[in-house]
Amino acid sequence: MKVLIINCILSTAEKGVITPKKSIWDCMISTFARGFIELGHKVTILASQEFKPTETEELPFDVIYFPSRLPQVFKPSLLPWPRGMRGWLKSHAADYDLVIASESFQISSLMAARVCGPKLLIWQEMVRHQRLLFKLPSKVWHNVVFPMFMRDVTIVPRSEPAKRFMSRYSHHVSDVIVDHGTDASVLYPSDHREKAFIVIARLVPGKNVDRIITKFSRLIAQKPYTDYRLDIIGDGDQMTKLKSLVASMDIEDHVVFHGFLSHEELAAPLRHSLALLVDTSNDLNMLTTVEAITSGTPVVTNTVPSTASFIAANGLGIARDNWDETDLIKVIENYDKMHAACVREGRELTNVACARKMIAIAQ
Repeated sequence: MKVLIINCILSTAEKGVITPKKSIWDCMISTFARGFIELGHKVTILASQEFKPTETEELPFDVIYFPSRLPQVFKPSLLPWPRGMRGWLKSHAADYDLVIASESFQISSLMAARVCGPKLLIWQEMVRHQRLLFKLPSKVWHNVVFPMFMRDVTIVPRSEPAKRFMSRYSHHVSDVIVDHGTDASVLYPSDHREKAFIVIARLVPGKNVDRIITKFSRLIAQKPYTDYRLDIIGDGDQMTKLKSLVASMDIEDHVVFHGFLSHEELAAPLRHSLALLVDTSNDLNMLTTVEAITSGTPVVTNTVPSTASFIAANGLGIARDNWDETDLIKVIENYDKMHAACVREGRELTNVACARKMIAIAQ
């Protein structure tokens, strides 16, 4: 089977600024594509030129980049207008057996809906209207553009909240949820655990890593938890501030800042941790929570991420707002049960399992 994946935005742009990257190997859509390749299919990805890596790399799939039209108006980090993509689709769509486009509210998805017909699936991540211009563009799109030009396209939600959101606008929403998918050759469970918790995040204000450090400090102030460790993986403009916070609390022996790590580098500390800690203010969809689950690692999170309800319903950790050190103790005491649940559910969250689900929905 030949699979075409349309995903213009390859990585999150902090405050609208696209940071150049050397490689796209670790980005979500690359991992997703490799799931189809593991099953023997051929994959092509269409993306925005602004996300093209700075170095040449060998990939098991083809990537075609399109420059963005009117980037000052149609921000490449939010709503890119890929120049030349519609013409390319008209010339090549017949060559593909399955077309997957990311998000209902994307110009590229509209192009695919008009050109690719029934072979198109729209893979929906957003669970509410974008806040751009007081949500007006998104509301107009879903209430006017979507029913006029995209109403017959099958929507594949990436989470239960995404399913509920799109069910307000479409009668063709799949009951099967297909998450982002993780690389099972890199992220897999282990029965070995250490007295450690882990944070994987950009060190920016919305991630609230300072609050996580404070909660962790209250844990290690109690016996018998005085020898536990917090691993922080990621970089960002709050690194210096967070290190100063750790120093002021006199817990430098318990908190390790690793900086940015590739998936291969972070895999071992993730699978050996007691839990991934999340206290985000604005991340609706966090690939790191899925990566933790497939690594057999429970998740302690607030209810902001769209995976929170899935975590709570399946015993994969703790999902509640204003979680604190008592929840960390609950994870320590119930780790074996939560770990087993993660191992069980994680099998269906790999990129290969997600590719199988997509193919089944399309058939």
